[in-house]
Amino acid sequence: MLKYFIFINEKWFGNILFLLQGIWSYSQEIYYVKGFVKDMVTQETIEYAKIEILGSAPIKPDPIDGNFVISIKQSGDYILSITAQDYLIKRMPISIDNEDLDLGIVYLDRDIVQEKTDNLITLTDADLLEDESISMTSGMLQATKDIFLNRAAFDFGQAFFRVRGYGSENGVILLNGIPMNKLMDGRPQWNNWGGLNDVTRNQEFTHGLQASDYSFGGILGTTNINTRPSTFRKGMRLSSSASNRTYAGRVMATYSSGLPQKGINYSVSASRRWAKEGYIDGTLYDAYSLFGALEYKLNDKHSINLTSIWAYNRRGRSSAITEEVFQLVGKGYSPYWGTQNGEIRNARERKIMEPIFMLNHYYNSKKLVLNTAVSYQFGTTSNGRLGYYNAPNPDKTYYRYLPSYYVNSPIGANFIAANMAKDGFLENPQLNWNSLYQANSSLSLQGKAAYIYYDDTNEDQQINVATIGNYALNDHLKIDFGGHYTHLDSENFAEISDLLGAEYHEDIDPFSNTKNDLDGSPNKTTSNLFNYHYNIKAEVYDAFAQINFRYPKWEGFLGVNYASTNYQREGKFRNERFLNTSFGKGEELEFSNYGFKAGYTYKFSGRHWVALNGAYLTKPLSIKMYL
Repeated sequence: MLKYFIFINEKWFGNILFLLQGIWSYSQEIYYVKGFVKDMVTQETIEYAKIEILGSAPIKPDPIDGNFVISIKQSGDYILSITAQDYLIKRMPISIDNEDLDLGIVYLDRDIVQEKTDNLITLTDADLLEDESISMTSGMLQATKDIFLNRAAFDFGQAFFRVRGYGSENGVILLNGIPMNKLMDGRPQWNNWGGLNDVTRNQEFTHGLQASDYSFGGILGTTNINTRPSTFRKGMRLSSSASNRTYAGRVMATYSSGLPQKGINYSVSASRRWAKEGYIDGTLYDAYSLFGALEYKLNDKHSINLTSIWAYNRRGRSSAITEEVFQLVGKGYSPYWGTQNGEIRNARERKIMEPIFMLNHYYNSKKLVLNTAVSYQFGTTSNGRLGYYNAPNPDKTYYRYLPSYYVNSPIGANFIAANMAKDGFLENPQLNWNSLYQANSSLSLQGKAAYIYYDDTNEDQQINVATIGNYALNDHLKIDFGGHYTHLDSENFAEISDLLGAEYHEDIDPFSNTKNDLDGSPNKTTSNLFNYHYNIKAEVYDAFAQINFRYPKWEGFLGVNYASTNYQREGKFRNERFLNTSFGKGEELEFSNYGFKAGYTYKFSGRHWVALNGAYLTKPLSIKMYL
């Protein structure tokens, strides 16, 4: 009996040893790569670096004094990639040979090219992005390290280059996860944070149809601008620049507190940009920008970030010119300006001031990263212009004033008149403000304006609520999800800012001789609304989900998006031409849109891979197209 008992225990003991041996063998297939990241020159620790072994899940930025540890389930040869703000990406081959690997200190070199780029004045402020423009925003182009896009943005500028022919409304711009594309035209307004290069250059860019952690995206990709003070480099930064482009000079100052002492981080930044005239004659530039952000770390998983941005931008616009005008006066010419009392005055001034206040809550655990945000933006955008009524066009480049009008006359070329037109244009190529005042003071008008200066104005109030989540199921599967709600109240009107010496403006359509404001007085004076006045209410509900697959040799993703958009116009003027439809609330328009996209990437090595991405998308009409 005793022998049998010992026999049984020996059998179980053998089984247990076999099982432990299997567990021990399996556990030995998990190896660890660890190291420490420092600055090559200053020897300072680099926090918030994104560290990954290509083909495995990345380590999210985390204030752990530069230390990193990555687990690998099998031995072999890999590429280690380390990315940090203001530093060159470092990729180094590593070999795992049945044991853990300690890399010691890994040094990163500063990105000098990026430092130079930050101090160059380029077209990132969308200086040519006017109502008539459909070009690509160069700010988006410069949010990527792609060499071709960087050079195209700087050398060609947005006036001559658009990625794949698409306008900027086909890309998605996020500020701390909140969409910044305007509902009015679908484009981002980069002037809302223009001049704040130091605090907005922390951008994560996804090109084209590639998968983004933050949004379903558009055809041109997604850019998320991160303004968390904890991700900024500690210390004071002062910079100044000079240029002959959009503006002549810029000064900028930024201070960031660095690592929190009591869980509080903050950052402040201010800039001033100016030019009496830019590269194009008569184009003034006057801009101020202020930024403040305060981040409070509740504990290791929760933090709250409050961001405020105030940016004011005023500039004189320029006009596209024909080849004929270019040959006559050159590339620096603009017909929009002239001198008044010895001072340059531009007839097309644009003013933008739309402050942003934003509150974010961040949750970061081993498996889940969650960003919940709410923002409020309000302010005014105005575009000044000349109006003329039963009077000659004051634009010197009007086709009837140019030599080609007489050369190409249907009754035959008149070269004498063409030469006279040429000489007259060259003698007085600029807008004559004095002639406008003289025309308005004519006795025949009896105080009524033939010319006025007015502003097309938008006064907007917009609320955004958004949430974005990233959940890692394991080292190979990750789910991205999120959604946002946007509510817009927009008041749109034309307002007289200068009667140019006249006593009043008769608000009557000159073509149909009908009143634009049937219920009000047709005689308008300075600061009076005229021509049109309406409100727009818009709501957007948007949600997306995306699953990502990541393996050493290949990557893939599947994404889906659904959006519901509502527009409604409320007329404030009863227009005589549209008596039944111009006043009051109009029909509410509803759009239901969806999209699918997928992508696959196969990696031959850490340097060579092929990628295939595809999508089926539908988009609602922008408000401008609806109007």
